[in-house]
Amino acid sequence: MVSRKLVKYLSNNVGQSFLVSPFQSPLKAWALAPVFAIIAVSVGFGAGLFQLGWLDSPITPVLPILLFVFPSLLEEAFFRGVLIPRNILASGHAKAAWSVAISTLIFVVWHPLNALAFNPTAISLFLNPWFLVIVGAMGVTCGYAYVLSRSIWVPVIIHWAAVTVWVLFLGGRNLVLEL
Repeated sequence: MVSRKLVKYLSNNVGQSFLVSPFQSPLKAWALAPVFAIIAVSVGFGAGLFQLGWLDSPITPVLPILLFVFPSLLEEAFFRGVLIPRNILASGHAKAAWSVAISTLIFVVWHPLNALAFNPTAISLFLNPWFLVIVGAMGVTCGYAYVLSRSIWVPVIIHWAAVTVWVLFLGGRNLVLEL
């Protein structure tokens, strides 16, 4: 049986975060997105994880929608919406930073565990240290965006944009096509 306390937390945290428009978020909630993009592009091209090119697949037109749901919406709802208390800034910047750090660490660890448990074709990528650097940068960016905006939509949009650009234009692993 699910405890009332857990249901209340999820309702107040995740549930309420879905009601906050990303367009009402402070500009500083989006501030790390360009920094993340520079890190991801630099590391991605430097490590050979990115290669310019268009994904030619019959499902390419629907991929942005699929990538919005998974990984973007589902991962952000859990790694930010569940793991980071929505009002953590009221407890101080140090607690907010710790919450983002813990959420990011779990987010990074999730990727190799996901590959090992569910998607063996992704093992070489999801255990690649350079890929995990990009995942860590995304975790910090999305965590920071969530803490400042209190909206799940800001990190969802950042995550979705990054994954969509990677899959459609930079030779990224499209796990949807592998299912």
